[in-house]
Amino acid sequence: MSEEQTQIAISDLVLAANIIDLATQRGAFKAAEATQVGDCFQKLVAFVKANTPAENQEGSANAEESENNE
Repeated sequence: MSEEQTQIAISDLVLAANIIDLATQRGAFKAAEATQVGDCFQKLVAFVKANTPAENQEGSANAEESENNE
């Protein structure tokens, strides 16, 4: 049996940040969880920004806009 290696792309991290943003807007998290959720979101956005060439950052626009709106 061969094991396949799982890979995560920058677009997957952008999607995760967008999901966190949407869930937050819909009130899916308790107030006590807000700091942890926000910290995770900030780390994802920072990682995406640091690892995305400038010409490809349009794809991460939703995550960046959400970060600026907080």
